[in-house]
Amino acid sequence: MAKEKETWLVPERGNHLAMSLMLRLARLVGRRALTSLLYPISLWYLVRDTTARRNSRTYLHRVLNREPSLLMIWKHIRSYALITLDRLFILDPRATPPKISVSGKEILFDALQGGRGCILLGAHIGSFDSLRTVLRVMPAPLTLRVLMYRRYTGEATRLIETLDPAYTDILISLGEPDTMLRVAESLRRGEVVAILGDRAHDMGRSLSVPVLGKEAPLPVGPMRIAALTEAPVVLFSGLRCPDGSYDIRFEKFADQIVLTGTSTEKTAILRKWMTHYADWMSALCRKDPFSWYNYYDFWGERS
Repeated sequence: MAKEKETWLVPERGNHLAMSLMLRLARLVGRRALTSLLYPISLWYLVRDTTARRNSRTYLHRVLNREPSLLMIWKHIRSYALITLDRLFILDPRATPPKISVSGKEILFDALQGGRGCILLGAHIGSFDSLRTVLRVMPAPLTLRVLMYRRYTGEATRLIETLDPAYTDILISLGEPDTMLRVAESLRRGEVVAILGDRAHDMGRSLSVPVLGKEAPLPVGPMRIAALTEAPVVLFSGLRCPDGSYDIRFEKFADQIVLTGTSTEKTAILRKWMTHYADWMSALCRKDPFSWYNYYDFWGERS
């Protein structure tokens, strides 16, 4: 019998009871005190979650060009735990969010000047939620919509999201009949539509490009949406610094993605832009190896 391909399309890990307890503690003792609890929690996941441990090892070996130790894998898992904890303080309007530094704000505002809205393209590297913190300090108000694949969102994440009653209002679910219509309408209103582009939920709508030196499938959706709407694309990253603050960056990607010619020529254009995106991802991973959180068989090495 053929071995079933490992995918990220599984029910999200996370314990509702544990997250409820962390939420109560967050309000009682604060972010710094809670951080110490993540040492034993991440050690528990290192021991019990063989899938995360195996795929962390594969990724770290590729990005570090050497066999990672168990300590490195634990550090990788703990990094994800820290990001998850920070979500409590980013999404709760009553809490004090982490400190941030922002670069490239002018790139985002320049992209919006054309009146076509803007697609903000990120990856599962660092914190996507830190974008919410950025919007609070922007010199001019921005309306954000977030494209997200919601079918496998777990109970723990849904609990965190209740901290910000407005959070679900900004979401546009991927894979729904009206997804493209809602995206187009948002962009026509001059809004920012954010999406993560490093997980392909439909292998029939993906292309393989080199990521950290080996081919991996990435979704074509973000580039096709940009081409169909003629919206500019800006890259976004939010890396957690050792002191608990966030380094948030906006980088120019494309004023417009144009797909013309035959089917083969259009595929070649898509591959060019997706390779550019993959190169950006790879550079971020090499800059901060412990901040990419794709704990599944990303390169398809066990399929």
